[in-house]
Amino acid sequence: MNKDGAFHFPVLHRKHPCIDDPSPTVHAASVSDAGTVIGNNKIHQGKYFMAISLGTPAVFNLVAIDTGSTLSWVHCQRCQIFCHKQAPEAGAIFDPQNSTTYRHIGCSTEDCIDIHQDNGVPYGCIEEADTCLYIVRYGSSQYSAGKLGRDRLALGGADNYTVVDDFIFGCSEDDSFKGYEAGVLGFGNKSYSYFNQVARQTSYNALAYCFPIDHQAEGLELVTPLILGYGRQLSHVYSIQQLDMMVDGKRLDVDPSFYTRRMMVVDSGTDVIFISPPIFYAFDDAMTAAMQVKGYVREYGNGACFTSAGGKAVNWRDLPTVEMKFIRATLKLPPENVFHDEQPPGRICLAFQPDTSGVQGVQILGNKALRSFRVVYDLQKMTLAFQARAC
Repeated sequence: MNKDGAFHFPVLHRKHPCIDDPSPTVHAASVSDAGTVIGNNKIHQGKYFMAISLGTPAVFNLVAIDTGSTLSWVHCQRCQIFCHKQAPEAGAIFDPQNSTTYRHIGCSTEDCIDIHQDNGVPYGCIEEADTCLYIVRYGSSQYSAGKLGRDRLALGGADNYTVVDDFIFGCSEDDSFKGYEAGVLGFGNKSYSYFNQVARQTSYNALAYCFPIDHQAEGLELVTPLILGYGRQLSHVYSIQQLDMMVDGKRLDVDPSFYTRRMMVVDSGTDVIFISPPIFYAFDDAMTAAMQVKGYVREYGNGACFTSAGGKAVNWRDLPTVEMKFIRATLKLPPENVFHDEQPPGRICLAFQPDTSGVQGVQILGNKALRSFRVVYDLQKMTLAFQARAC
């Protein structure tokens, strides 16, 4: 916690010079003392992680940062049905029986009832042990299920750390999960989310992060109104309103009313950007025309991909520019945030997809678009701010 009463955790890309090991492997000893958060595609493609210590004695874990969900959970010992494989770099699997500060959450508690209602679970309880059960589902069809508990959460390093006692989380004993991290930290807008549990120890209700690409620090801050929720079913997420979109300064050939029919969820736990089909297909057409002028060949099949003539290396400085206009703010995306670099060399694919490929009817601004941007969620002023090239 800094002098202003805020928690501060650096986010380092796996190629950052402060990380001794240039390989994608993350070792607990290299991050636990610094409270570091790291992007590591070996553990989970396109995700960013935060180091936490849970229980007494403390167990180190790397968990994914997710502003699109609320309940935090970690992989626990005594898997009951099926559990994903946890990478050694993500820490040891948490065993609640080994923690002297762990307590289960009772079936009739307010926390149990709230979590059930928010996640569409009519009832879930082990009555003889008075233990509340949970299940959390993600738009990608992944899920985690297990027992709700409380324990001591430590954040930061040996010289500067903060403790959150009675931290509410899920002890996962059954999941379908594609990554190898220890679990997920939910930053969504519910009382039991990681963000709101930690925010009780601060004097201002705001969240900021920066997922790095490079190591520069410059750029003006842009501010757009922040909207809590996305319809009735997604009341916990953070949304913004898109107004327009341009490729090389030219507006897309699409009815402007399509932009305002839906809001856009800002989700750090999703990699790609999902936009409504009419906007996507207009964007795809504009990008294809711009790329063909630069000598790229459009592939048709799985995704919107382009190959340079003769397999030459991609000139990232010569790729089309993309701008996304929101209320009072225009997000100018660097090419690295627009395309995925693919194999073989000279092949790149758009990081944009129609929302029919994700959660149908839900537009999502994934973390790919916001890498190297400092993102500030100010829940007191109800604004979302972007600062380009901040990390």
